[in-house]
Amino acid sequence: MFSIIVCSIRPEQAATLEHNIASTIGVPFEFIAFDNRGTGKGICAVYNECAERAKYDLLCFVHEDVAFHTQNWGEILAAKLSENDCGVIGFAGGTTKFAYPYGWCSIDDFSCMHYIQSGGRKGPIEVKYACHDDYSKVVTLDGLCQFVRRDVWKKIRYDEVTFPNFHSYDTDFSTAVFVAGYNNYVCNKVLIEHFSLGSFNRVWFDSERTYLKKWGKHLPLFANEESIREQMAKEKRVWDKSLRRLGRMGTISGKDACYAWFRFVRRYPFSMSSYVMPFRILKYKLLHKKYKRMYQ
Repeated sequence: MFSIIVCSIRPEQAATLEHNIASTIGVPFEFIAFDNRGTGKGICAVYNECAERAKYDLLCFVHEDVAFHTQNWGEILAAKLSENDCGVIGFAGGTTKFAYPYGWCSIDDFSCMHYIQSGGRKGPIEVKYACHDDYSKVVTLDGLCQFVRRDVWKKIRYDEVTFPNFHSYDTDFSTAVFVAGYNNYVCNKVLIEHFSLGSFNRVWFDSERTYLKKWGKHLPLFANEESIREQMAKEKRVWDKSLRRLGRMGTISGKDACYAWFRFVRRYPFSMSSYVMPFRILKYKLLHKKYKRMYQ
């Protein structure tokens, strides 16, 4: 029923995941762990290659540093995937996507998540946002785990040419499926645990700019029907908060910040945020330098 596909760089983790899946999935499956140590292949190329030789019609592209906690989760997800308009199902994603580099989880109000996050200083934390229904509609999905039918994957495929490395491949794939007319979902009926944290570094930022170059003409995208006023309000919050966050982490340069600020002002010339934003960016970039010196 399910072909589980893993791009592995830690075989011992992949073996642990296979054992976990065998004890929880509740339906027939095959486990395809591609040992990607030293091959030079990107995750998209590995996923496409493994999907080509998968024997089942339900595909699961998953990171090796996860564990499933729900029993018989295969039956639950297979039922949803059988719907003709079902696209990608995951456990963390965003309900909107605007024409600016920001992580799908940058704004809590526009995020849907249902999983346990480990690897932080506080230990395992169950993360839940917008989990009112069994499945929450989203535009983009994080790549920690993505389920999709074979026929949908064949139409779309992971873009190994535009995204040869690790970042943004997941956002790109889920966006492509959404634009093709399918519904993407975060599953709130199955609980999964993720053992590592993501990072918004410079490589991620550059890949997001590549994503925007590819999808800019389609953006913004919304998972649910919204008025123009609601869309504008959300976009202002995303641009403002994401710029401050990226500036605080030192991810973007001053040139990047100025470019984004000019775009924001041109789009919203009468918004107070347009004139407050550069001072906030400067403040957080200075704080980033201060903390960097303190911990070196």
